[in-house]
Amino acid sequence: MIRMGRTTMLILAAACVALAGTAMADNYFKQATHVGAFEMMGQTTPEKNDTTIVWLTEGKACSQTGSEEAIIFDAKKGLMYMVDHEKKEYSVIPMDLFGGEAKEGAVESDEMAKMMQAMGGSIEITVTPTDETKKIGDWNATKYNVDMTIMMMPSKQELWATEDIKIDYTMFNAVSSGMMAQLPGFEKIVEEMKQVKGITVKSITKTSAMGGEIVTTTELLEYAEKDAPDGVFDIPKGYKKVEMKPGMGGR
Repeated sequence: MIRMGRTTMLILAAACVALAGTAMADNYFKQATHVGAFEMMGQTTPEKNDTTIVWLTEGKACSQTGSEEAIIFDAKKGLMYMVDHEKKEYSVIPMDLFGGEAKEGAVESDEMAKMMQAMGGSIEITVTPTDETKKIGDWNATKYNVDMTIMMMPSKQELWATEDIKIDYTMFNAVSSGMMAQLPGFEKIVEEMKQVKGITVKSITKTSAMGGEIVTTTELLEYAEKDAPDGVFDIPKGYKKVEMKPGMGGR
C-alpha cells in the first residue's frame, strides 16, 4: 500500500509538472508584411518587406519588427510602450483596454489628440463578416471586409481570421496594430475589430492617399507555444522616456 501510494504520488507530481509547463508557455507568432511599390505626388516609393515577431504572455504582449523597434503592452497598467532600440528611447500611450490604471502618458495622448484634430483626423471603421471560408497555411480561416478611414485616407481590407489558435485576441490585435496604436480613438478600432472572431492569418489592405494607392499584405507564417526570451516584456534598463512623436511604433 505504501509503495502504491508513493507511485501514485509520483505520477500525480509528474502530471502537475507537465500541466504547469503547459500553462506557463507563452505564445509566439511570426508575421510577414509586404508593402508594394507606389507612386505619390510624383515620387515613387519602392516595395518594402518586414518580419514581425509577436509574443504573448499572461497580461502582457510584445511586438518586435526587426531589431530597431518594439511595442510592449501591459494590460494591468493599461499602458502601451513604443520602444526605439536604435536611440534607446521609449514613449508611453494610455491603452485602457482591460481596466488598467492608464495614468501615465496622459499628457502625450492629449497632445496627439490635438494634432489629429488639427489634421482633420477622425477615425471611422466598419467590419462586415462574411460566410466565405478557406484554408490559409495551417489554419481554417473566415473572411471579413473592413472599411476604415483615418485622417481622410480611406482603406479597404480583405481580412482572413482563424479561431484555431486559442489566445487573447484583443491583446494580440492591440499589439499587432503598430503605429495605429498611437492614434487618439484607437480604442474605437479595437472595439469594432472584436467582430472579427479569432486572429488574422492574412490581410490585404488597399489605402488611397494623395492620388495614389498603397497595397499592404500581412500573413502569419508561424505559431508556437514556447517560452519568450528573458526581458522581452520589459523596457531595457537605461532607456530614456521621451514624448510621443508621430511615426514612433512603425517606421
